[in-house]
Amino acid sequence: MDAKKIKEFRRRLTEEQDQLINSMSRSRSAADEIVGLQKTEDEGDLATISQEKEILSCLHESDFTRLRFIQKALNALDRGDYGECTSCGEDIGEKRLTAVPWALTCIRCQEATEAERLSRTAPAGTRTADNEF
Repeated sequence: MDAKKIKEFRRRLTEEQDQLINSMSRSRSAADEIVGLQKTEDEGDLATISQEKEILSCLHESDFTRLRFIQKALNALDRGDYGECTSCGEDIGEKRLTAVPWALTCIRCQEATEAERLSRTAPAGTRTADNEF
């Protein structure tokens, strides 16, 4: 990968990292506000507050996970192995990196990981391509 592309990926990753940190900070502030509202005794309000806390928790968890991927991608840039699949060692396609600059695996390894995850979480009694009768 040429220096110009590396510089552009670093810029995009750093920009995304900054946006996530700001988003996480806003989520934390919103969570603090919700805690202050919990003094109500109205069941409807309590249910709404509980739902909002759950949503904020999921958003925060998702943001934190993506932030970890971004930091790993930035570390890979520093080491000089950005764009190399952490699973198989092959190059990650430039189209994939353009779409998801924090991608750590090639599309083939990512699909295999997702298929494995789906097969582990498939409800009992369901058929998948791996266990058809």
